[in-house]
Amino acid sequence: MDLPAPANKKPPLEQVQEQFAHWRRSRAKRGAIPDALWQAAIMLFPDYGLHRISKALRLNYTDLKHRVNAHRSTCEQSEVSTAGFIELGLSDPMPPGECIIEMADQKGASMRMYFKGETGLDILELGKAFWSKPS
Repeated sequence: MDLPAPANKKPPLEQVQEQFAHWRRSRAKRGAIPDALWQAAIMLFPDYGLHRISKALRLNYTDLKHRVNAHRSTCEQSEVSTAGFIELGLSDPMPPGECIIEMADQKGASMRMYFKGETGLDILELGKAFWSKPS
């Protein structure tokens, strides 16, 4: 039992080749390739390589490459632009920093301090005060 082909199925290379041949036979004079034919050629990529498409359809390889790249970039842009609103939780972008300071002098006196978040303390001055205390 044969199933009908899906409507969005890409046309095979031979079918597009026949469309180009018909257009070349039936056109009155030299002119630009219709957009519908260019679109059919572009849709063959990536199922077929650019070289194979350009040879089979007798197209300029560079022109085909530019059109395929332009089509791909517009498809990528439309995919990116379809993204909806994304909420980022930036109320607390970074966790507060933690700091442990331990000091000991030669006489055995020691001090340990734990800070979380910004303290505004001058750590260098704190160390100077600890080590310069009177004996």
